[in-house]
Amino acid sequence: MLEGHEQRQTLALAASERLLREAEAKLAELERYRQTYLQDFDQRAQGGMGADQARSYQAFLARLGQALDEQRALLARARTHHAEELRKWRAAARRSAALKRIVQRRDRTEQQRTERSEQAASDAHAQRLWTEKGARRGH
Repeated sequence: MLEGHEQRQTLALAASERLLREAEAKLAELERYRQTYLQDFDQRAQGGMGADQARSYQAFLARLGQALDEQRALLARARTHHAEELRKWRAAARRSAALKRIVQRRDRTEQQRTERSEQAASDAHAQRLWTEKGARRGH
């Protein structure tokens, strides 16, 4: 049961890792796009542009800035979620490892008990044989 829980936590952790990487990649892409757009704006501004075109560029840059802010917030949530999934996975792994140790200890104890029981039976059998042999010599 615990192993199943640990496996589910592993899958959840992997999914959160994938979402985190996707959010990071999307932010990097938006930042590259903004940088390219700013360079284009600078080149056009140096070459001369009308006020309407400048306002259009600025409005688009404002929307792009807003998209960047939203993506940063999404990335922050993805990081928080990933950290929580990592915490849950570690807890599940610790519980699973602890249970495995308990089962191994129980198995060792049971094995030792079985071995002692078999040894006692063997000793009793040897004692009976020795006693019977001694009794036959004594007749």
